[in-house]
Order: sequence, then C-alpha cells, then structure tokens
Amino acid sequence: MTERHLNHSETLSNGCRIKVRSEILRDGSLKMFIGIYKPDGSVIVEDNDLAPDGLDMEDAFEWGIDRAQKIGNGQKVQ
Repeated sequence: MTERHLNHSETLSNGCRIKVRSEILRDGSLKMFIGIYKPDGSVIVEDNDLAPDGLDMEDAFEWGIDRAQKIGNGQKVQ
C-alpha cells in the first residue's frame, strides 16, 4: 500500500532549511507544500498546491525537493 503522505526536511550547505510534503487527500487529489527558510528561521517561500499536473505523489515529491533545493541553494545568507 502506498503511503498517503511523504515528508522531507533538510538543512542545505548554506544553512537554509527546506521542508517538503506530498499528500494524497481523501478525494484522491494531491496536495503539496514547499517551505524554504533562512538559517534564522525567516520564511523565504511557503507555498501549497504547486505540483505540475499529471505527476503521481512520488514524482511530485521528488519535483518539490528538487525545486526547494534549487531555491534554497540560490540564497545568499550570512
């Protein structure tokens, strides 16, 4: 049986933190959350429902992690 949700948290080399969640709702739709935070915890991006159409939960999850890493790694932090 496939998990109904997947979670990923990671601290990037520049100190930014990312959180990604992919979840199948009761109606069968896919909900996504991508959060990207500076080392001090302030929000860079928090966004829901971002997954491109046509992706299953696992592919959307991988897409979300990749997107969060690219945005987080692109931040200049002190």
